[in-house]
Amino acid sequence: MRNHYERFIVRKPMLVAELPDHDLSQAIPYPVLMGKDLVPEAQAWALYLFIKEITQELKDLAIGTDRATPHKHTFDEMYLMIGDEKAITFEVMMGDETYRVETPAAVYIPQSTPHAIRPVDATVGKSGGLIPVCLSGEYITLPVDDPGSGPSAE
Repeated sequence: MRNHYERFIVRKPMLVAELPDHDLSQAIPYPVLMGKDLVPEAQAWALYLFIKEITQELKDLAIGTDRATPHKHTFDEMYLMIGDEKAITFEVMMGDETYRVETPAAVYIPQSTPHAIRPVDATVGKSGGLIPVCLSGEYITLPVDDPGSGPSAE
């Protein structure tokens, strides 16, 4: 049967004007590549932010406006930090710990772990970006009562 799997192919991202607990949507829409809104059977959600050539203006915009407030999810999440070596430096908060992570790298966030991310530096002339991948078909955040509380022990 031809085209049996066509429904699983997303050929154009869905632009989302707002994303809970994230500030960059005030500047640009988020291009969502996968989620239940695009593929109803999807058990993953992903978007991408990629800068082909980092300029001083883009660096200032990202560092000045792009940040996530601490939040958590009922599913696991990954940050795939892509691009040239040391193109972008991110500050990643997980529980009560903070890490500086440079491209290329990845961060795995277990469900219920309070977390946040923000770019803190970028190298003009390089290429880089971020692909958050949630192991759920929808992006839903939960508030963090105590930012130091890690994953629930079960």
